[in-house]
Amino acid sequence: MLKKLASCLAAATAAASLLSFAPAVQAQTEIKFPIKVNATTLRGMMTQQFGDELAKATNNRYKTTIYPGGQLYDGDKAAKAVQLGNVQMTNEPNSAFTAYTKNADLMEMPFGFADADAFQEFLHGPRSGIVRKDLEKAGFHVVALFDEGPFVIATKEVLIKGPADFKGQIIRTSGHPVVVDGLKGMGASTVKIPLNEVYSALQQGTISGVYTTFDAFVNEKMYEVAPNVMIIPSYGAYFWVANKAWFDALPEADRKVIDSIADKLAKKYDKDVWAASDEHVAVVKKAGGKISDPAKDPAARAAFREAMAKTYDKMREKFGKEAVDAILASK
Repeated sequence: MLKKLASCLAAATAAASLLSFAPAVQAQTEIKFPIKVNATTLRGMMTQQFGDELAKATNNRYKTTIYPGGQLYDGDKAAKAVQLGNVQMTNEPNSAFTAYTKNADLMEMPFGFADADAFQEFLHGPRSGIVRKDLEKAGFHVVALFDEGPFVIATKEVLIKGPADFKGQIIRTSGHPVVVDGLKGMGASTVKIPLNEVYSALQQGTISGVYTTFDAFVNEKMYEVAPNVMIIPSYGAYFWVANKAWFDALPEADRKVIDSIADKLAKKYDKDVWAASDEHVAVVKKAGGKISDPAKDPAARAAFREAMAKTYDKMREKFGKEAVDAILASK
């Protein structure tokens, strides 16, 4: 009996000895990442690519769990969840962050930035500090800013080519004050309704036009009921943020890897989302629709800017003369 007990103790000791020499298993950090869009969209696929690349770069020390389609949080609720630390990251539109920085609205100034290149230079350059600093103070780490892509104003009956064409139009917007004020200044009225109700509202004549991103316009097949499409030089950004306290507690090397991967993917997204614009134009034209693009016509852009003069003055009061005039100076 004693021999048997001694044998068991020896075996246990040997096993413990082997375990003591086994390599330690590193803990895996989960990044909960809610987004409003579906996983198959351009933004959804980019977010998944981020998770894949981060896992590979860190030997699977990070696992990114994506919650697409708003199934956990979306919009301003996703932003709030990141701020509170309930989730670690999100990349929702600038409209979700107006509670933390008034300058989120500045970038949507209609006919402000000359073109997409000027807007992207703003996003990736030092001038975006007016947004980044506010978000950092509010408890976010700004991982990246990237372009939402082209916006359109599409109407049932009138192809908008100049300011006078807005008179009498009832345009759906997402409620951005700068856009609303500008459209009203050119004679339109605006309403705020959910995107998934726009098609039927156009069909029923409740509204005569819609302001939204070109990809949403095409994905929802709105060209079937609003075939007259103006590509408006009004821009928006996605704010890719992390909870600052969580991010700052990560090892420095990991923080650099996260920022580097995100920056690369954000700049790639800028190119991809505008490349898709040509495809959207083709879809609209194939369906019998018409396109106007005043950003490509200096005279048309000048006419719209003149019509927006009062809106720009209000923006100078709210955001500061220097910030507004710097955007208008873009050529």
